[in-house]
Amino acid sequence: MQMSRITKARFAVLLAAGCCLALSVPVPARADGLDQFKKVIEPQIPPGTFSYKSGKALGDDGFELDDAVYAPPAADPKSAKPDPISIKTITVEHFDFDSAAKQLTPLYAKVKFDGVTSGGNAAGFDLKQMAGIDNISADFGLDYRLDPDKRVFTLKRLELNLNGLGKLEATVVVDGLSADAATKPDDAMKDASLKSAQFTYDDHSLLAKAVPVAAAMQGTDPKAMIALAIAFLDGARTDQGQAAQQAIDSLVAYAEDYQKPKGPLKVTLNPPGDVSNADLGNAKTADDIVKLLGIQVSYAGTRSSKPGETAATLAPGAKDVPAKDEDEDKPATLDKKKD
Repeated sequence: MQMSRITKARFAVLLAAGCCLALSVPVPARADGLDQFKKVIEPQIPPGTFSYKSGKALGDDGFELDDAVYAPPAADPKSAKPDPISIKTITVEHFDFDSAAKQLTPLYAKVKFDGVTSGGNAAGFDLKQMAGIDNISADFGLDYRLDPDKRVFTLKRLELNLNGLGKLEATVVVDGLSADAATKPDDAMKDASLKSAQFTYDDHSLLAKAVPVAAAMQGTDPKAMIALAIAFLDGARTDQGQAAQQAIDSLVAYAEDYQKPKGPLKVTLNPPGDVSNADLGNAKTADDIVKLLGIQVSYAGTRSSKPGETAATLAPGAKDVPAKDEDEDKPATLDKKKD
């Protein structure tokens, strides 16, 4: 009985010693997302262009950076240096570090930039001159994945929210893209085909600011600039089918309401079959493009002008000519004026 107690006691001591020894042996730690960012991404960033106050890991392939600043270099030594861009939070939920380590385009990424702020000269663009904007505040999100085996690229979400100005959202699915699509874009487009896409733009005040500035830069006024755009759209509308005419009329209505749109403009693409780059190149008319891509354009507003009347007012000597009804002789479109 006593020997049994001694044996058990020795076994317990050996077990405890073994556990201590096992815990004391160094085990290679798996790199987390922040470690991988510091090892793979940071060395590829040009010195002096990016900094951040703090960061933390979000699992094995994610990380968060707080109070970051990006100082883009000037486009050329003679041009003014762009204003630095401040980013409150960069959140990377998932990222393909393996491809990035090989300096290849990542196969997947889910990234969000919150609180992006800059002055009027952001990334080399003079926003004050272009749209009368002194500074800009934005949020940006990107979530995509390229499946190299199935050769399917899915843009799950692209979101750009220019706070107080407008918001753009997009989703896209493309078949036939290989992993080297970014390095060989010409070859990739030969085999790629669009499956679906949706684009939504919700304007708050950007167009009202940008259109007058753009018109002034072209030596014209906003009314004439919008009239020219409508005349161009109506030139593509003439003799087209109902679906193409409805899509163009929605675009015209949005252009007419540029100062204060009545809601977002949504463009949806649902091709009835595979659509290649060559197919798009062969499309000649608005009907061809609408049928090929399955385009639907939706907007809450309706056009106030009659189709063709804007082109008539732009024609030489037609300023005093009243607009004609559609049932009367059609006024000249831009295409007809070229003949």
